[in-house]
Amino acid sequence: MSADPDILEFKNERKPLVGLLLSAMGLAALILPRVVSGFEDMPLWVQLLTGVVCLVPGLWMLFGLSVNRFDRRRGTVTSAWGLLVPFKSNERPTSDFRTVVICKEKETESRKQRATSNTTVQNQTRTYFVYPVKLICEDEPPETELVELLDDSGGVIDGLKNLREFGGKMAELEQERKASGRASLTLGKPSSHARALEMAQKVADFLDLRLCDLGART
Repeated sequence: MSADPDILEFKNERKPLVGLLLSAMGLAALILPRVVSGFEDMPLWVQLLTGVVCLVPGLWMLFGLSVNRFDRRRGTVTSAWGLLVPFKSNERPTSDFRTVVICKEKETESRKQRATSNTTVQNQTRTYFVYPVKLICEDEPPETELVELLDDSGGVIDGLKNLREFGGKMAELEQERKASGRASLTLGKPSSHARALEMAQKVADFLDLRLCDLGART
């Protein structure tokens, strides 16, 4: 939060421990074959691929900067990205937006279960919700019917089918918005509804916008 009452700012949440681990793995993949015996036979493409895949997201988690800054005097919202300091930004007038909406998105995470003497390695899929906070140009968010698609999930098969349909329709909606010059602005994707509501309420009060909470649906 800024000391200026006409400035509201949200910064991304870094993950330093995960970033440090990934960065170390990336550096090890690039350096070990050159300084430690036993790694000489590792193909160059494996070194580069492993190093880049681990190092880039690791550095972003350590030093990545993502900021959304609202300036009420100028009537603008500036989104900036960079490493330690912003090197890319996009500014839009806050008059573009009509509603702050808390959406609900279902995401999946795959994990490998360790093999034991009686079992083989198996992939486990964990499904969980995140609650994106968006600024949209519409008074009535089209996301309403898409969130209902998730809530109508029956069994596991129906749920996976709905998840695929939801992802496709959400992508189509964002493409339509961009094509018509009404692109939404995602401020963050908190993992809890309480944190999403806190963020959305601050923005709605600051800009005097309508708040639509679709994330509270069960």
